[in-house]
Amino acid sequence: MMKKLQTMQKERRFKHTLGVVAEAERLAPKFGVDVRKARITALLHDCAKNLDEKSGEDFFALCQRYGVKLDECAKCERALVHAFLGAAVAYKDYGISDHEILEAIYYHTTARANMTPLEKLIYIADMTEPGRTIEQTDEIRRLVEIDVDEALIYAIGCSIKHVIRKGTLIHPDSVHALNYLIEHRRAKA
Repeated sequence: MMKKLQTMQKERRFKHTLGVVAEAERLAPKFGVDVRKARITALLHDCAKNLDEKSGEDFFALCQRYGVKLDECAKCERALVHAFLGAAVAYKDYGISDHEILEAIYYHTTARANMTPLEKLIYIADMTEPGRTIEQTDEIRRLVEIDVDEALIYAIGCSIKHVIRKGTLIHPDSVHALNYLIEHRRAKA
């Protein structure tokens, strides 16, 4: 699986992937996730990221070929497509049939309301892997050691702010994820 993935990703992307694997393995016990499942999911989370360049096909043509239906927001925001397509690629090209792994790949960019522990883990590991240098990464790393949901609230909030600054569409799943976590926090108080 790793050898195949290495041929499908640019060197920089593969290095990022290995960083996400290391971070997911490190954090898996904190999230109550099986380390092997975390490793496989982290390894494949960006499996479709460079697929358009490697195959010479447009992302949207690849989605059609893999049977991926995109919502209106994803049709307008190319940066989201790799996650949705990635779940189909993991299933069809890498033989992954575990629904939990496929869902974690699918939602690793947008997040969603009521995320599973594996989905939370991959979302956070993607943002905190050792190669990440965005200024908020250290705060996410600090928060995840204290409270996973607080780290997610902060991380999703940072992601939404980034999208706003870019002037692109915010996927509804991201808004639903943030609202769900905030409501859950209020209910615990």
